[in-house]
Amino acid sequence: MSKAFLLRLILVSYTVLFFVPAFTASVSAFDLFPDSCSGQAQNSPVCQQARQQGTNDPISGPGGIINKAANIIAVITGIAAVIVIIIGGLNFITSSGNAEKTALARRQILGALIAVVIVALAWTLTTFIINLIG
Repeated sequence: MSKAFLLRLILVSYTVLFFVPAFTASVSAFDLFPDSCSGQAQNSPVCQQARQQGTNDPISGPGGIINKAANIIAVITGIAAVIVIIIGGLNFITSSGNAEKTALARRQILGALIAVVIVALAWTLTTFIINLIG
């Protein structure tokens, strides 16, 4: 598989897994996990942390699992983009004037920059919607 394909796959996965559920949760008419912190679960560390943060929803609250996962994916994607930019820069330096290698290096760098912009926008929207809901 090519690097560009893998990068696109990561971006689509991030968008589908985190942006879409966060958006649909804001327009849903019911809470999917209404009793997530009741019964024995109320003594769990996740529910205790959720109560300390002022929310009772450990899934979609401001400090919930969706927000934490979005942060982790954004960091991993950012690190991957930096690595791809470095590889593209090295390919550009070592292209020795070869037009095909130069074009490949430019596509790698441009693809990584576009990926960073898309992930940053998806992370921003996810965080905004989660904070709006919570």
